[in-house]
Amino acid sequence: MTKAWILGLLAVALATGASAEPPPQMRLADDLDFPGEGYCIDVVGVGMSARTDMPLVAHNCLPARGSVDRVVVMREGRLRFPAYDACVTAFGVVAPLPGSAVVLQPCGGGDAFVPAARLQLFERTPTGQLRLENSTLCLTVGADAARTLSATHRWRTLTMERCDTASPALSVWR
Repeated sequence: MTKAWILGLLAVALATGASAEPPPQMRLADDLDFPGEGYCIDVVGVGMSARTDMPLVAHNCLPARGSVDRVVVMREGRLRFPAYDACVTAFGVVAPLPGSAVVLQPCGGGDAFVPAARLQLFERTPTGQLRLENSTLCLTVGADAARTLSATHRWRTLTMERCDTASPALSVWR
């Protein structure tokens, strides 16, 4: 295990406490085609095979597994993955467009082309959407689902879409 991975696990353990409750995951309010479990924000892969260099996805939540690399904590407008010491970031060259991917970047970081600090600030709307601050774009799950390497798991795309046209079933989070 890498030092960053071990530190991330420790941060998650401290942030979530030692309880029997599954760790917090950012979950879509509508379970869609996965009754009782629904979809959560996730990285591709798990543990040492996690691909934090790829766009984030919506994956069935796996609440019983309680995987610490799926914990998402919302603090000060940022959706933070403590296990990776990184934040959900709307991808965009200066600004995201509808359909833009969502990636992990260091919290508060970035450069001139991808100003992550600005593209990581989300606010919950009165209807439960997660809108990127100073934009009209909301975190939205794709309409189509497909299986993963496991026949019992499903994934969907996760993109930034116009809040006013995004289906509530695909864009309201709890």
